[in-house]
Amino acid sequence: MANSEKVLGFRFDEDVLQKLDYLMKEDLKEANRLGVKAKTRKDFFEDGIRELYMKKMRKGQDADVVDRISEFVSDEVESSINNLQRKIDEILFLTIKNDYGNRVLYRSPSVLPPPKSVEQAIRIIVNEESGWDKALENYLRKEWKNMEGQIKEGGVEFDPVHQ
Repeated sequence: MANSEKVLGFRFDEDVLQKLDYLMKEDLKEANRLGVKAKTRKDFFEDGIRELYMKKMRKGQDADVVDRISEFVSDEVESSINNLQRKIDEILFLTIKNDYGNRVLYRSPSVLPPPKSVEQAIRIIVNEESGWDKALENYLRKEWKNMEGQIKEGGVEFDPVHQ
């Protein structure tokens, strides 16, 4: 006997005893398959009371659990939105910087002389190879590959402006 010396006797309906017999047979099959000791009737009753107790305890605590889960999800969503907003701000910053840089280049004839005609400008845009363009593409391809590897390993902060 366990530490408790109390002995209780109960009379059960036939359908409850049939369910207990079924559970004991299934447990015996599983115990034989695994090579362990099968549960006794006492074990089944104790397990049933423990499960009923936990079910009753959870009912009273469900609201608290839902609130905690809701707070956790809210914190995670807020964190994700903040990260997304930071990335959007970073992209906006770089876009504005690029726009101002283009204005300086295209509006300053002393920095970048204008072509003689629109046709010449189109030929330059379409056909002319640019050393700067190739250098930028090579650099960004290498950085992108490095960044992809680091993202797969758990994240990275990429700041092309300060590299």
